[in-house]
Amino acid sequence: MGLSDFHRNELLRIIQHKLLTPLFQPLVTLSDGKIWGYEALIRGPSDSALHSPILLFKTAQVYGLLEPLELLCRQLSINAFAAAAVDGLLFLNVNPLLLLTSDHPSGLTKRFIQQAGLQPERIVIELSEQFQVEDTDLFISAVKHYREFGFKIAIDDLGSGFSGLKLWSELQPDIVKIDRYFIDQLHRDPIKKAFVKNIIEIAKNTGSSIVAEGIETSEELITCKELGADSGQGYLLGRPEVECRDVSANAAQLLRIEKGLSLNESLEPVISLVAAVIAHTPALQVAAMFNKDKNLACVAVVDEQQRPVGLVSKGMINERFSHQFGRALYEKKAIKHCMEQSPVVVERKLSMDSVSTILTTGENQDASLYFIVTDNGKYYGLGSVRKVLRQISEHKIQLARYANPLTLLPGNVPINTQIDKLLAQNEPFTIAYIDIDNFKPYNDQYGYSKGDLVIELLAQIIQAETNSSGDFVGHIGGDDFIVLFSGDNAEAAAERISQHFEQRIKYYYLPEHSAQGGFSAMDRLGAASFYPLITLSIGLAMPDTALCRSHHDVSDLASAAKQQAKKQTGNSVFINKRRVPETLAEGRSLQLNIG
Repeated sequence: MGLSDFHRNELLRIIQHKLLTPLFQPLVTLSDGKIWGYEALIRGPSDSALHSPILLFKTAQVYGLLEPLELLCRQLSINAFAAAAVDGLLFLNVNPLLLLTSDHPSGLTKRFIQQAGLQPERIVIELSEQFQVEDTDLFISAVKHYREFGFKIAIDDLGSGFSGLKLWSELQPDIVKIDRYFIDQLHRDPIKKAFVKNIIEIAKNTGSSIVAEGIETSEELITCKELGADSGQGYLLGRPEVECRDVSANAAQLLRIEKGLSLNESLEPVISLVAAVIAHTPALQVAAMFNKDKNLACVAVVDEQQRPVGLVSKGMINERFSHQFGRALYEKKAIKHCMEQSPVVVERKLSMDSVSTILTTGENQDASLYFIVTDNGKYYGLGSVRKVLRQISEHKIQLARYANPLTLLPGNVPINTQIDKLLAQNEPFTIAYIDIDNFKPYNDQYGYSKGDLVIELLAQIIQAETNSSGDFVGHIGGDDFIVLFSGDNAEAAAERISQHFEQRIKYYYLPEHSAQGGFSAMDRLGAASFYPLITLSIGLAMPDTALCRSHHDVSDLASAAKQQAKKQTGNSVFINKRRVPETLAEGRSLQLNIG
């Protein structure tokens, strides 16, 4: 038996016994980092010569078995996705050439969907531009057939062939996926950036959603987001897995917008301790409350256990009573018949930033100007939407005033304010002082614009490796950064920052400089000197919050740690064992001796 016969028989065995494994790769919404859907991919048996999907489908095409293979892939993927019971869309790859075959089983995919218990609107049919279709009319007719089932249509690999824009115009797809070629090193290639920018602009004007494929680095992710891509897909966001997994931790951190500008302050400033009314209270009695107190605009409605059930505003009551026969109709009814029944309810312990996010989500956009605040599920007070937005706006204006213009991270003033706040609250924390070594020679050799890219790279890596819920990232200026770690993850995070920076920085050099570990250039005295690849020095310190008096003491500790780190060769992390500055320790020792 020849090799060709072996491959054919192996493929027939796989199809007959359904020996395929569906994998699912997440597609992530770049605006909020949430899963939008999953693309179904396929693998042959791990011990088979046809394990690779490329070889699997190539063999099927050679032996005329493409259609049974693809239909089996579709069936297994649909069943596995349904069994996973996750939210979002399912993206199914369909070879456009199969749509044109006269014996293509009409409605078979729809039957698979129905049997699996999925809704048709959750299915996206991906048609790759790599396969050139000659009979356009028949092709459009076949795609229309899928649309009538309720499926969404996506063009995959836009830019990989020659008919992309023509296909886009004729099919009017719901989704367009930009080929990974244009995403690779997008941030460094102005031609690719211009292409992607124009494609996104076309999408906005035609109502299509754009997916950036093949995102593998933080720089590519940030650039795609900045250019306006709706969603992303790639190894950075999540690899193909048997299970439908969530977005990767690193990408989730990168996609949290305005990190360092979040407001973790208490809700108390926006809460009014207004008494609630019981659900069976007569509407006339509540109307009298509003008439008596001209400043009262809204009250919460609760049950006998003080659990919120609704909101009633002065305007709502006035509207009920102003209609003809309105007073007679409502005055004796319980107030629960006159209330807004789906108010926004939040727990008192939530931060201002968290509540702002809740208030501005799609389902809450038409909500009242007030929201209910609970304490362990029981009514506590009324919150004002306007006050929340004012607090958020003032906070962001304050931080923006002192933010670094390159990275938009908080600068010296917010950093010092945060340190003093932690000291005042006696909150334990670790400070990391991060500095780039040999940065000036690099800046001189490559130019300040490349130097800025290195600083932006470091800012992105730091933000990806810190915990957004409690850590604070600041940019002192130039190539110096500060991180205030709230937990015990500082050392591990510092090591990861150092490792990831070392891995990526080589791409910011010319290949010959990267290969030789640096470059030669004239120093200030005109002598030739060799400058190694830039590295990071990270100093860590854990201030004694009871003894350190202000950010000045903490700054001294961090600076001492960084200086020790810089004495080491290459990327280094140094942990300062001192918890108070030397000057403060000496002063305290002198006081004790005198005492």
